[in-house]
Amino acid sequence: MQEGFVPDVVVSSMLDKSKAELFEYINKNTENIDSNFPVFFGKVASLFDQMSVPVPEQAYDEFVDAVTYKVFDTTRRADDTKFVLRLCDIAIGIKRKKERKAGIHLAAAAKLMKIGRYLEALTFLKPYWKHDALVGCWYAYCHYALYKDGSTEPGFSSGERWNYLKLARQYLEELSQWKPPLHRLVRGEMKNDSWLDEPFWMMIFSATEWFPENRWFLQIGFTKAKADRNEVVLVKMLQAALVRFPDDMIFFREAYYMRFDQAELGDALGLVRAMREKYPDDIEPIYYGIRTSFYLSGDKEFNEFRRLAVEKGMAGHVLAVVDFAHAFLRGKQAESALCLENFKRKYPSQNYYADLLEFVVVEGAGKIEGVRGAVFRSVDNYCHRMLGIKDA
Repeated sequence: MQEGFVPDVVVSSMLDKSKAELFEYINKNTENIDSNFPVFFGKVASLFDQMSVPVPEQAYDEFVDAVTYKVFDTTRRADDTKFVLRLCDIAIGIKRKKERKAGIHLAAAAKLMKIGRYLEALTFLKPYWKHDALVGCWYAYCHYALYKDGSTEPGFSSGERWNYLKLARQYLEELSQWKPPLHRLVRGEMKNDSWLDEPFWMMIFSATEWFPENRWFLQIGFTKAKADRNEVVLVKMLQAALVRFPDDMIFFREAYYMRFDQAELGDALGLVRAMREKYPDDIEPIYYGIRTSFYLSGDKEFNEFRRLAVEKGMAGHVLAVVDFAHAFLRGKQAESALCLENFKRKYPSQNYYADLLEFVVVEGAGKIEGVRGAVFRSVDNYCHRMLGIKDA
């Protein structure tokens, strides 16, 4: 085994290759694994003895989680409670840190949800539902599914169906009080399983109807929609948010960035003006007007919002960078050079950034199109930091 420091990328590449080979084997040998899974997991553990580099504890345990998820996803024996429990025990048993049970238990729960064994899934989800927004929604979904679809599982009573609906609502409301993040526990293969998005979205949309005054469900919804690049859902979330919470800057900010990123600059500017009406003394919408004006034809909007920035006391070094960016992005090279020189002379404490801009502009002179995007992103990040504006 290789001694000394091994870069993470080397370990990651090696594990990805081994995982792909194992997944192919699992797909082709489902019945054999189902009938003798202790032997299979023993072979998984022995793989690491043969690897040429040491594998960190967490990476090893996450690899076991991924393999277990794949085994559960392909097994035909998930309706056998003893099989499910034994498989969990074996998988946890080969982990280095055996307290890390969440990945294994959630893999079991995911499979049980898929085959409609909601009562059994609940037993695996219960310890974790307050710690990850996705898991919390799955927990509520299992109760909702028991109300809506019923179950043939032992212990289910059709007389309790309305109580399951009540519990689904109750757990969602509690989840919004805990406010867990996304993907604290749901990672890897589970994170990429699109089937598991359905129960999440079903509960989020239900919650926005059941609790229309609760911001959290909309916030966690558009956080996931944005991460997944699900523009259809993102638009729905933001439309509902702006109607229900017209004075909330968080939702205005998200809506603005969505329109800007989609190059819908007219709509983005409309949102900026709406923000200005709601927050007339805030510098944030004024800066959004400036950054939008960089990509509008003519100088009318830039001059308008720059004047407002001066009136509201925007810091001089930020204004200097804004002037440079406006000139540079308009292709006015001589003017942008003068702005940069002025920035360096007036604000020597910011020369660390001025030197970086100067280097990028000079080095990228022959490939101006690519450099423009880099300069915009850099200036935008700088202004956000200096003005204390939160990222969307």
